Amino acid sequence: MNVSSTTHLNNNSINLNSNMTKLSSGSKINSAADDASGMSIADGMSAQVRGLGQAIQNSNNAIGMIQVADGAMQEYSNILNDVRGLTLKASSGIMNNSNRAIIQNEIDGLLSSANNIINTTSYNGINLLRGDNEFSFHTGANGGENINVDFGNAGSILPSVDVSNSASIEDSLKSIDSALESAGDIMTNLGAGQNALESNVRNISVSQINVASAESQIRDLDFAKESADFNKNSILDQAGIFALTQKNIVQANVLNLLK
Repeated sequence: MNVSSTTHLNNNSINLNSNMTKLSSGSKINSAADDASGMSIADGMSAQVRGLGQAIQNSNNAIGMIQVADGAMQEYSNILNDVRGLTLKASSGIMNNSNRAIIQNEIDGLLSSANNIINTTSYNGINLLRGDNEFSFHTGANGGENINVDFGNAGSILPSVDVSNSASIEDSLKSIDSALESAGDIMTNLGAGQNALESNVRNISVSQINVASAESQIRDLDFAKESADFNKNSILDQAGIFALTQKNIVQANVLNLLK
């Protein structure tokens, strides 16, 4: 009988300790012993939540990178438009050679500024406009989830402009228009890439919330139920201790009577 009572008391103590651990942690799964399969599923979801969080950060960093390139390309296009305006000005019949030379100097300065934009626009030490730049951004929680964005090669479209005579002016205008068209294509690609990344951020943000909610359903403790179990086990534990103590007292009295 004592063995049975002790076993029940030990079981109640184990249950009581489990209740206290869960109530203090706020989680119903504190070790694999609590729920091995549930813990495995919850850990997998936790990794997914962290992966989605990193994917959001990666996407936002990529958006920042694109915005740097896009801002530079807008200024690049503004310069080309200024160059085009000056080239048209030089085409006027009222301009003499001296006037055209002054305009040429101004154009050369603008093209130098455009070339400087190409050579200095960078993000984290990476040049964005010089060379054939197609960047791959990891934007998911798992491998192979990438978005590729073509930044183009603005260095290859810089026009050559000569306003010294009518023939060269016509050729220069064609070169400038071609450069403006190519710059527009680059900015279109950048805009499409930014839209794709922003859409990705919105989508995975929702996914992250949903996965975190599902994990919470597995891990989070029902405080009302656990508190009720704690009170029940606490009463059983106290009653068991009292009953075992009383039994020991009775047995001791019986032994005294038999002496």
